[in-house]
Amino acid sequence: MYTGSASLVVGDARHAVRVNLKGTLNPFDGQYHWQGTVFDAPDHVKPAGAPVRLCVDDHDALGRLIERTVDGHLMISGTGRPPFPL
Repeated sequence: MYTGSASLVVGDARHAVRVNLKGTLNPFDGQYHWQGTVFDAPDHVKPAGAPVRLCVDDHDALGRLIERTVDGHLMISGTGRPPFPL
């Protein structure tokens, strides 16, 4: 679990954001699944389903922006090594 600052990389653009992330090891597929909320992303960043990179300190991981909530925050999810230390 991680709550704090991060960088969201969309294409060639890097955006300073805050995140609230959590994850679990799925016993059925044996992979780590992480998800959470991205706060403070610019409005022009759309949850188009294309891969994005989320960076926390010197950890980073590919994820997908799922949707924008009614509050304007982005939901993100990924599979595999998370962007935060375990």
